[in-house]
Amino acid sequence: MPELHYFYQGFISAIQSKIPQRAVLANTITDLLAIDKDAVYRRLRGDVNFSFIEMATIAKKLGISLDSIVEIESLQSRPAQVLITKHVKPAELDYRMCNDYVNIFKFIKDEPNTKIIESGNIVPHYLFYDYDYITRFYMFFWDQASSIGNGSQFHEIIIPEKFRNIQKDCCLYSRHVKSTLYVWDSMLFQYLVDNIKFFARVGLIKEIDVSMIKYDLMEFIDAVEQLAIRGKHEETGNDVSIYISDLRIETNYSCIESKNLQISLFKSFILNTNTALDKNVYKEVTAWIHYLQRMSTLISVSGEKIRNSFFTTQRKIIDTL
Repeated sequence: MPELHYFYQGFISAIQSKIPQRAVLANTITDLLAIDKDAVYRRLRGDVNFSFIEMATIAKKLGISLDSIVEIESLQSRPAQVLITKHVKPAELDYRMCNDYVNIFKFIKDEPNTKIIESGNIVPHYLFYDYDYITRFYMFFWDQASSIGNGSQFHEIIIPEKFRNIQKDCCLYSRHVKSTLYVWDSMLFQYLVDNIKFFARVGLIKEIDVSMIKYDLMEFIDAVEQLAIRGKHEETGNDVSIYISDLRIETNYSCIESKNLQISLFKSFILNTNTALDKNVYKEVTAWIHYLQRMSTLISVSGEKIRNSFFTTQRKIIDTL
């Protein structure tokens, strides 16, 4: 994958310029990451990818800007990493990729000015991973469409306990982010319900499973409404703003920001992402999300009449299942 080659070669070049002596560099990274030296050399050779959390740790220690670790041939060209995780019957690599993502939140958990901003037409995984049947539906949907999935029926989708714990950790640690902004397509629940109905109609989801998904969705909508009323995560007290867009939103864009990280995420294949660390990409994505925000209505804390109407409508949509 060319993007990965440029990404890792750029990062390795940056750390080698800081510590040219290979043995000294290996010893430094060994101590910094608390991993064995063979693992460090595999990373330096490019046999194994540095995770985001490892790169952030090294960059912070060595004073490297993550925005400039890749040489850009054109001002209009920005590198991105395409992360495709096998969500059904995951292998060790898939566990590691998902853990790397959760570790970003663990790494920034205690920082004072962290933020998530996201716009989209798919319910944020930061919220739905707490609900088994909703999570299983998205995994089922991914499995139906993915070339590396096996096209299982819904009742065949089993989430390994190890994978389920990672998903729930994602929800848990995302709530430690100090400020979260969501801008949602007004039809996002309608899109979800329509997809569930289609798969039920073609016999890939049994009636009993549809009823369980419906139960989870009703529980979920109640929880999201309470989140909107409070404008805060109950567990941490951190701020959450929810906007409903007056424009159609074509796909999910998300940004994570901390003192040393600016990560842009583009939803792909339902549960996967394209990831960029470039500062200019981050500026473009945040500008896009904030534009959608200006074309939207705030329903968290304020806007009680509109909020009540929105959630009443969503319950009616879900009730059609």
